[in-house]
Amino acid sequence: MKLLRIFLVLIFAYAPPSAHAQKVKTFKAWVTLTDNTQLRGYLYSAGDEALVIKGEDFAEKTILPETIAVLKLRRENSLGRGAWMGAIGGVAVGAAAGYASESGSGWEDLGAIGGSIIGAPIGALIGVGIGSFRKTFAINGDRATYLAYLSTLEQYAVH
Repeated sequence: MKLLRIFLVLIFAYAPPSAHAQKVKTFKAWVTLTDNTQLRGYLYSAGDEALVIKGEDFAEKTILPETIAVLKLRRENSLGRGAWMGAIGGVAVGAAAGYASESGSGWEDLGAIGGSIIGAPIGALIGVGIGSFRKTFAINGDRATYLAYLSTLEQYAVH
């Protein structure tokens, strides 16, 4: 039991603290144009006249709404963040399940450690799966559809 408490204290001690300063959230963008050209980068700004992404070479690319077929967005580092959060959740669930399964034998701490070792990679895989989802906007070259999504896109833009 004592080992389980120490283990849980260590998990919470090394969990990433919430930042007091607000970080800029950047979103990766995958843009498919109406001519099936693929563009990738980071969503920089979204305005009435155009969408601007910064490519992987940090060059700004201005895209007119009439040329956008599909826009997909995913928060930067969401895969890693999902893996960490899933692993921590897997450790907690695995430790609880391992502790509960060894009732009365005196080996509760070892069951909790074994459960957490098994739960961590499973939770990490689930977290990566959840973090890999992309928000999809089907614009199909229609300015009215783009303008309908504009207020949402502005929330994802850096600038």
